[in-house]
Amino acid sequence: MDISVTLRDAADGGVIARTVVPSQDLPPTFDGTQLLEAADHVWRVVRAEPAFREEYELIGELELTLRRVEQEPRVEMLPARDIHFSMSSISDRLPDIAGPLDGRSVLLIKDDLWRDVELVAPSGAAAVTENLKAIRRIQTEFRSGPGFTELHLRTTPAEPLAGVTFTVEDLAAGLGTTTHFVRPVGIEGRGVVQGGYALSVADGVHVYGLVDTASRVTVAGVHRTGIGSTQVAAAFGTLLRARGLELVDWRAGLRTDDAEVLVGWFGAPPQALWR
Repeated sequence: MDISVTLRDAADGGVIARTVVPSQDLPPTFDGTQLLEAADHVWRVVRAEPAFREEYELIGELELTLRRVEQEPRVEMLPARDIHFSMSSISDRLPDIAGPLDGRSVLLIKDDLWRDVELVAPSGAAAVTENLKAIRRIQTEFRSGPGFTELHLRTTPAEPLAGVTFTVEDLAAGLGTTTHFVRPVGIEGRGVVQGGYALSVADGVHVYGLVDTASRVTVAGVHRTGIGSTQVAAAFGTLLRARGLELVDWRAGLRTDDAEVLVGWFGAPPQALWR
């Protein structure tokens, strides 16, 4: 049977990859001696949840916490061909966490989807071009089955809205909603984001990100769990053109402020994780 495997970095708790591995290619017991190789690095499995085959076969899921190592003696190595990155690109940094979720109502974002789709100012145009080229290379040259053997980490634009000044209130007004629908944003498995916000635009369409100490929006990600109407697409188009911004869907290779393109993007089902 196939097991859904999540690989998590012990250094910061972030997700390295999600993949599917045949049960017979996994050890019957994880005891801290197993290594795996991915993206030209060797990783030691420091924790497995659950640790025994009869348990992970029962639920069909396994989470491996890994620590990168430089040199190791000859020990059991999990087959590198079976471990792939589920995504072609992720942001290299996650926001600071203010505290645990504590049952609060938040917009919850998977850590590897942070800034997966976002609004970018003209100051980030060159970085958008470079990143999209690198992501296309990963998707073209390093695809293996449903995943990838390499991953592009986006380090730029570090400040996607540099040179553009607006507040969450301005964002709400531009998208035809109100700040009554603002709540915190959280990272799945980590907690509530420090200086974060989430604005519900419509059912299944949200904008989230960060504000600075002057209440200026510095990150505006777009998170969709459903299809957006033509009215939602039109509102985004008007905001983008008024502020000189582009909507960038990194893994889809899309950058646009065009009204017709936005109607198509919002009108399509949200993209699968594996791309």
